[in-house]
Amino acid sequence: MNIFKQLYYSLFSPKMMARFRFQKLGKPILYVFLLMFLSSVPIGVMTAVSFTDAYENLKTHMSELPDFTLEDGSLTSDQSEPLIKGEDENTFIFDTTDGIKPDDLDSYDSAIAFLKDRIIVMDNGTRQEFNYSNFSSMTFTKQDVSELTKNVDDLLPIFVPFLIFLIYLFQTGLKFIGITVLATIGLSLKSLAGRKASYKQLWVLSVYSVTIPTLFFTIMALIKTSVPFGFVLYWFVAILLLYLTIKEIPLPKKRVTNERPNNPSEEKF
Repeated sequence: MNIFKQLYYSLFSPKMMARFRFQKLGKPILYVFLLMFLSSVPIGVMTAVSFTDAYENLKTHMSELPDFTLEDGSLTSDQSEPLIKGEDENTFIFDTTDGIKPDDLDSYDSAIAFLKDRIIVMDNGTRQEFNYSNFSSMTFTKQDVSELTKNVDDLLPIFVPFLIFLIYLFQTGLKFIGITVLATIGLSLKSLAGRKASYKQLWVLSVYSVTIPTLFFTIMALIKTSVPFGFVLYWFVAILLLYLTIKEIPLPKKRVTNERPNNPSEEKF
């Protein structure tokens, strides 16, 4: 069956999904890469745009910033109070005093904040965070960043696609881990449903069971809508869909014996 048809049936038909359990592993693995391409690349583009906006804002306000150092995942300076600049409904914040907390940014519709331990980008009320701990092995000063900005403009056309590719690989790796965990949960679900299935078959079924929650949260991210208890909701839907799919596996056939019942007339006295 065509991989796009499998995507189509995975959106509404547990009965069809149950038939996919006999596939060799190559096809569901390819399906995961397709699913994550559809879900993570748009998110990667949004992240790259947010990163580019943060870079442009930093470059614009560089001359107004105090001398700073980014070391061991922490931003430090001799700043005594936060720097807050508002331009064209977009607010720029630089704060190493720890006076502004991440939750304080929720009151801004559009803002970019360089805080003590992270960068926060607010876009239409949706928050994205980039922790400095990802660069804990590096040290930057204001002078280093100023010199770097002179060369980054030429590198952005290369860096942005590379960033999107890294996000794709990272999200795909997490998805494979999640599918493996879901298949392990499936061992209990198959007993609950009274069905027989090998771990390999449960893993294949788990691949298709995560389609709906994965695409749902992708759409929510694209329209910049937060989902309360998203982690719990994702796993609830994925487990429920896996259970419904397992229920569509036919029950084991009972063995039919060839023994005829005793006929009293045939009994010998």
